Amino acid sequence: MRIHFYKLHLGGNSFILIDTESKKDLKLSEYPEISKSICNRRYGVGASGCIFLDEKNNMRVYRPDGTECADFYDALFCTARYAFDSGRMNKNSHGEYEIRFNTLKGEKILKVISSREFEISLGSPFSLSSGKIINSESSSAMETIELEGKKIKMAGIHILSDILVSTPKANFSKPFFLLYTKLREIFKPQKIYLTFCQAITKETLCIRTIKRGENTSCASAAAALISSVLSGISNTAAVCIFTEGNKSLFEQQNLLAKDTDDSKKITILWDTTKNSLRAIASGGYLFEGYFEF
Repeated sequence: MRIHFYKLHLGGNSFILIDTESKKDLKLSEYPEISKSICNRRYGVGASGCIFLDEKNNMRVYRPDGTECADFYDALFCTARYAFDSGRMNKNSHGEYEIRFNTLKGEKILKVISSREFEISLGSPFSLSSGKIINSESSSAMETIELEGKKIKMAGIHILSDILVSTPKANFSKPFFLLYTKLREIFKPQKIYLTFCQAITKETLCIRTIKRGENTSCASAAAALISSVLSGISNTAAVCIFTEGNKSLFEQQNLLAKDTDDSKKITILWDTTKNSLRAIASGGYLFEGYFEF
């Protein structure tokens, strides 16, 4: 079976998108095996997940191991980009364009900001230590641990279905996995994602994440913003830029000044009066092709 696909990405996560409108003979029962084959990074195309979208914007997302994923905000942004280009959008009662997807967790709505940018609500952030909603006055959400004789500030945050630990003012040249190993022991048996961030300005944050998942980009950006706001180094709205490698802040600034790839950037807006988070992002195309299954 020859399957046409697009590969898109956002914040370091990549997704294979298959439009089933052009492949109506595909069966739902085949989705898991197709995902396992096409997402395989050695023998397939390679991706963080596989998206199946039909002409009515019914959307299913599968992990590389063939299991279905219910929370997938990174994939939503990538699919919104394709849906917009395919004309699958509507006007709401306010005359604004939006894109609606039917998912396992009900309807998801993304507001159209431009032909490339879309906005979605991420809900409210919760503190891991207290279980309460975090606001801009929640200084207790910041904790301090000691690693190799140095004190490190961090915030334990629950966003969407992910548990994240974000450390502001991070030094990207330090061994991340040493801290990750220690945090994993602290939060055991819960699975955590660790995000390091540096503030270039109060409106721009550099981010690096260890242990990726389906929602890592959106959730990590939100966690980075929250910990930075609570530490007094960021405003409640900032562009979060995903980086790789052990580079100094000076080197990161020079690279970012030349980087025009919007798919590495997610804008997070934190409404502290309503304690709600919103994300604005643009999934980017990598390439399209055919896969033999």
